[in-house]
Amino acid sequence: MPADIVKNVPFQSNPNPSFWMKLGEHKLNTIKLSEDPIAIRASYTIQSNVKHRTDNSQTPAALVPGRMRLDEDSIVDDATEQIGADDIDFDIDIDIGITKNDSVMSNGTIQILNTIESFKTVNKNELLNESCLPALLKACGVSTDEEDNSETENLDALTSFFCLCHLDLKNHKVVYWFAFPVLAPVTGKSMRFQEKEDGMSAQLPFKIAGGDSVRFHRAVHDLRLERFAKGLGYPPFFIVMPDNEGGYNCLDLSFENYTHLSQEDKSRCKFAFLDPTTSCESNISSPTPVGWTLRNLVAYLVLKLGISGATEVISFRPCVNRRVDNESIFSPESADNDSSLLMYIELPVKSDYLWQAKQNPGETKYNAMGWELNARSKPGPRSVNLAPLLSTAHLSKQATDLNLKLMKWRMIPTLNLEYLSSMRVLLLGAGTLGCSVARTLLGWGVRNMTFADNGKVSYSNPVRQNLFEIQDCEGGGKDKAIAAAEALKRIAGPSINSEGHVLTIPMPGHAFNTKEEESVREDTEKMQELIDDADVVFLLTDTRESRWLPTVMARASNKMMINAALGLDSWLVMRHGGNKDGRLGCYFCNDVVAPENSTNNRTLDQQCTVTRPGLAPLASSMAVELCISLLHHKERQDAPAPSTGTRSSSFSPTVEASDATSPLGIMPHQIRGSIVSYTMMTPTVPAFEYCTGCCDDVVEAYKKDKFDFVKKVCCNADGSYLEDMAGLTEFRAKADSMMDDCLDWDEEDDHVDDFS
Repeated sequence: MPADIVKNVPFQSNPNPSFWMKLGEHKLNTIKLSEDPIAIRASYTIQSNVKHRTDNSQTPAALVPGRMRLDEDSIVDDATEQIGADDIDFDIDIDIGITKNDSVMSNGTIQILNTIESFKTVNKNELLNESCLPALLKACGVSTDEEDNSETENLDALTSFFCLCHLDLKNHKVVYWFAFPVLAPVTGKSMRFQEKEDGMSAQLPFKIAGGDSVRFHRAVHDLRLERFAKGLGYPPFFIVMPDNEGGYNCLDLSFENYTHLSQEDKSRCKFAFLDPTTSCESNISSPTPVGWTLRNLVAYLVLKLGISGATEVISFRPCVNRRVDNESIFSPESADNDSSLLMYIELPVKSDYLWQAKQNPGETKYNAMGWELNARSKPGPRSVNLAPLLSTAHLSKQATDLNLKLMKWRMIPTLNLEYLSSMRVLLLGAGTLGCSVARTLLGWGVRNMTFADNGKVSYSNPVRQNLFEIQDCEGGGKDKAIAAAEALKRIAGPSINSEGHVLTIPMPGHAFNTKEEESVREDTEKMQELIDDADVVFLLTDTRESRWLPTVMARASNKMMINAALGLDSWLVMRHGGNKDGRLGCYFCNDVVAPENSTNNRTLDQQCTVTRPGLAPLASSMAVELCISLLHHKERQDAPAPSTGTRSSSFSPTVEASDATSPLGIMPHQIRGSIVSYTMMTPTVPAFEYCTGCCDDVVEAYKKDKFDFVKKVCCNADGSYLEDMAGLTEFRAKADSMMDDCLDWDEEDDHVDDFS
């Protein structure tokens, strides 16, 4: 009667959803379009007892395969560089630590295919042999690389794994197939139990076979302490040496340890492996199936150690695995309920691992196997839908970031999404422009926005201002700044950090009395505080004079300012210059008069912002795109604008790189557009020496006197104070004088005698 075949229970993959979410982040941020394998790690240990629902008692399940567990820590941060199949040696430096030494750490690789079609059509067996067979053979002492002269032994491949997967990041679905590779002997040459000469069964519980469980567990505990001192985890395989006093010594399985044994010790030693398979003898026919890693242990014994014939192997199945540290003390109770098995196994011979090559008759090759069965117990992949497991906030954030991160794969690899998501943006004005700018910033992943406005939502607003609804108008209307901030959180989820401040911007020509002075002072100080806290300021107010003080403050604080303004059928977007020499002009640099009260003596159509509805989205988009491009230039707000000669009116999808471009394109000083002629122009205007908004004298006066300076400007009805401070009065006087001289010359020229 032929001996029974040793039955091995394959591993079962047990990836936690957190593993797939972390892997998705690596796909987006690091791996991108590469399909090269990357290193990951997993762990396995003994199975916990299963509680019966009826009486809550704990007994082992009938048959539970070993589970290879993966979580977010399985992504090896230092090993996320793509590696070629020929480079995989499973030699990953893993910090086991006290929290992991109750499990065997297993090193593996994962290959992420970009399309589901590639996943379906790839030859799985060829892929497994290409990815895992070289490392397996090297561990077993069979090197296929003639140049490999390394003497360092690494047995990690004996417990390794491989995963092939496709990540559908848009729909949060994963299709995957794990493999736990083992060297396969040819058909009909599987390892078998060998009946012992004394008539004892070839597979017996360790205690029945005459073993002392307490002394055996003590020896394993001592080995684990030795490994802990070396920074190593739980031993997957080890050598068990009986001593002359009925006890045991345990050694790490290695070629060196085995060859240093005497011939007598080699004949007496046993080989053990941690068996994560749980079985109940009353429900499983004899012989009991054992763990999957026994296959590679046997291959190592045959191919590397050269052992032949029959040998004793221990399937180590402790009741519990506790963590160890330098202060751990062995407890004899840990040997209670031990389920370890002692097996007498007839080993294959070396030639049993050589397969006939189908393409080249007469040639032989080694072969790996180990693809996991699916939930229907058939060869095939598994899948998981993560969407039901994810919170609405996570889904919202990931979906927002997906489009941006995909840009980095091919088109804009230097896109700094981390900075965009952390930078602070101040929007002065929460009206038509403010709402549109905020929505566009959301699309770029900006999550920290502050609104400042003194208006309330009116019934005319919701159709033009896309952060408001009709409910915001009821009861006199909500404050625009606060309503806009709340709307951003409703739209994009709790990851948005938005707030609103109700304040009035002090304006030239808008005088205030003594009773109002304290309130104006508070608004001035608050606005300066908001500008100081911001990385970028968008100036989106309605009137010309309301833009004056923010312009002065931004220059004084050296902040990036993006200005947008609307006319009936035209729009302006511009960036204000920084503090470098040759800086660009501000909103007021084209003016030769100070800003004044533009709301006096105006009819209704002049008091309201009357503009064609399509202008605000156009101007807002241009303002945000200019800002993002500017942020990716090394000089940011001090970045130069393209010179007039470098700009072309013809369409061009690309621009030539220069000091005036960022990875996103050119950064014009101004963008002026018209929907009457459907044209745009990008002029560059240098700063005006006597500008009332950004000249040095005005900025220094503000820095020195703060609110007192603002008070004088606002309460001066004709604007003369600001014009005098900027030097504009003197400049105009000189200009008038020069004009008079020209006129005098013309009059004299008219009376010149005609000599012809």
